[in-house]
This record gives sequence, structure tokens and C-alpha cells, in this order.
Amino acid sequence: MTPELRRGVFWIVVSELCYTVMRLAARAGASDLPWAEFAAARFLGGAVVAIVAARARGRSLRVGDRRNAWLRSLFGTASAVCLFHALGTRHIAVGDATVLYATAPLWVAVFSGPMLRERVGRTVWTGIAVGFAGVAVLLQAGIAWRNPTALLVVAGSVSYAIALLRLRRLSGHESSEAIALHMSLTAGVTMLLIALPSIRAVRAAAYLPLAAGALAGGMGQLAVGRAYAQASAARMSALTYSGVLFTYVAEAFLFRRAPSLVQCAGAALVVLGGVLVSGLMTPAAAVVAE
Repeated sequence: MTPELRRGVFWIVVSELCYTVMRLAARAGASDLPWAEFAAARFLGGAVVAIVAARARGRSLRVGDRRNAWLRSLFGTASAVCLFHALGTRHIAVGDATVLYATAPLWVAVFSGPMLRERVGRTVWTGIAVGFAGVAVLLQAGIAWRNPTALLVVAGSVSYAIALLRLRRLSGHESSEAIALHMSLTAGVTMLLIALPSIRAVRAAAYLPLAAGALAGGMGQLAVGRAYAQASAARMSALTYSGVLFTYVAEAFLFRRAPSLVQCAGAALVVLGGVLVSGLMTPAAAVVAE
């Protein structure tokens, strides 16, 4: 394994651990704080993390490619609205939301033809079909089509896929701290505007989830940016599905909500489809989920 590959794998796993903490913190704080207020704190706190990291590493916070930076941030913000709204409810398990959100690489494969002019072969389409079959199983396994929250998460994964395509264009020549700051400020201000009509004082019980979500989310955002800076990291994007396992295990331990066999089967199909797609797509089209 080359040094670049090792670094890519390391940062991908770090990002998934951080995002797992962020997702669980959002659910833990849902009873004490509106989802938009929590999300605003997460992203504005993430902006502080990006600034501190840039100062510590002597990195620039200036983004040169503004067009792709805005596209990445706007589509990333739209996906974050969908995800945090779902995490702020009790209508869907955190693990199930994670699986549905992790379909982003499948959507990237679908969009790679028109957006990246990449040829998608039959085997890749097979992987896409397997992944979406897993989504269908999950949607029928208690999440149900009648639950708009699950469909909202799927819509968020589509938006995130587009954001990831922009991120791939940015990460080769922009610092991970600059990309993270741009995204964090865009999403943070947007979430704050959404939260203003129903904003309320933070209860003492919400302090820990707020702090954990902001710190873990900010660190995860930096980590995924560094993973993209490694050319070989895209080939290892199958490792991002470790976040699904991390989340299901942590949710079962913390919230006593273990997935059913049908949910596990659906998640396994999504992961298998994602691994197939990630392994077969070219480095330019393969992405890190989350």
C-alpha cells in the first residue's frame, strides 16, 4: 500500500467516525432543540474548526475556484437540510437514514455520464441496480413509502452526490480548510435563517450534543477534504460504508434500537452496490460518501 493510499484510507475512516458522532448527537439533542438550530450550531462550529485548523497548519482560507465552491456549498447545504431534518425527528432510525444518505455514490455513477462524460459500463449499472434494490427493501421494511422523511433523505443524497462531484473538482487545488469553511458558513447561515422563526434558548441538556455535533462535524468535513486530496483515496471509497456499521452499532448501544433482519438485508444490498460502483468507476468519478 502506497503512502498516499494509506493517508487516504486513514482520513476516510476518521471522517466516518466523526460523522457517526455528529449524526448520533443530532438525534440525542432532538428532544431539546429544533433540528435547524442544532444544524446551525454544527456548521457555524465547523467554521470555527476550519479556521483554527488553517491557522495551525498555515493553510489559506481563500477559495480561488468560486464557481465550483458555491456549487459544492449550495448543493451540500440542500443535502444537509434534508439529513438534519430527518435526524431531528423520530420517524426514521439514524442507521437507516445513514444508509439512504450513503446512496450518494450510486447517484454519482448515474450522473457521471452527463456531468463528467465518463462511460458507465454494464457492470457498474449492475452495482447501481443492486444498491437501489437495497433502498427499495429498506423503504418497505418499516420505513415505508408513506414516510416522507425517508424520501427526503434520498433526495438529500442526490443533492450530496452533485456536491461531491464539485468537491472532486476543488480538492486538487484548494485547501481542505478553505473548502470546509466555505461550506460551513453557507450552510450555517442558511440553517440559522431557517431556525430564526422558532429559535429558543438552549437547555443545559443540549449543550453536550451541540458541542459534540459541531466539533465532530467540523473535523469530519476537514477529514473528507483531505481524503479527496489523495489521488488513490477515491479507489478506497468503499471504506466510507464503514460509517453505516459504526452508526447501526452505536445506535443499538446508545438508544437500544437494533436493526431488524430486513433492515440489515437492505443495508447490505446498498453497501454491496456501493462497493461495486466504487471499485469499478474511474478515479475521477468515484467519490467518498458523506
